[in-house]
Amino acid sequence: MISLFRGGGNVFDYPQSLDCVIMKKHSKVNSVLVMVMGLPGSGKSYFAKGLAKEIGAEYLGSDEIRKEIGLMGSYQMDNKLSVYEEMLSRAKEIHKSGRSLVLDGTFYLQKIRDPFISFAKSLSWKLLIIHIKADEELISKRLSKPREDSEADMEVYQKIKSEFEPIREAHLLIQSTDSALQESVEKAVKYIHSDHE
Repeated sequence: MISLFRGGGNVFDYPQSLDCVIMKKHSKVNSVLVMVMGLPGSGKSYFAKGLAKEIGAEYLGSDEIRKEIGLMGSYQMDNKLSVYEEMLSRAKEIHKSGRSLVLDGTFYLQKIRDPFISFAKSLSWKLLIIHIKADEELISKRLSKPREDSEADMEVYQKIKSEFEPIREAHLLIQSTDSALQESVEKAVKYIHSDHE
């Protein structure tokens, strides 16, 4: 495989709003690529899975891909890039199907984001970026509990936080809490729908 990178929870249910229904109908005609990013413990995976379900999109998560390709516990840069390369390869196949796609990962470095951004531009696939943040106290609480697909702890969180590069592109910022998941997804759906018109 030629590298494009070198060098450079449970889903929740709630009543649908009219905007959600409109978005579902709209996404059947014009698919979107949604990049959900954030630090470990921010709630990005829980959010991304809920958003994918709400808009009828496919979902690809870096944690699940890492597990599938046998790189759990391997967080060297080459291994991280391998995970995102596999995610990009799968994204290309999903684009061929005409379906919308929600990506879920830290995307903490610009060199990780850029191949996805370039890919979307090359195909005129509408890209929307959503950055999930949470208070550190809440993150610490979340990371103290075992999770099926992620081994990230506060040490990993602090390392990625120190290296997280500012997002250059326009994006939606969502503050994650344990009691506002429905509102967060509704906000994202409205953002996607308004930006996609």
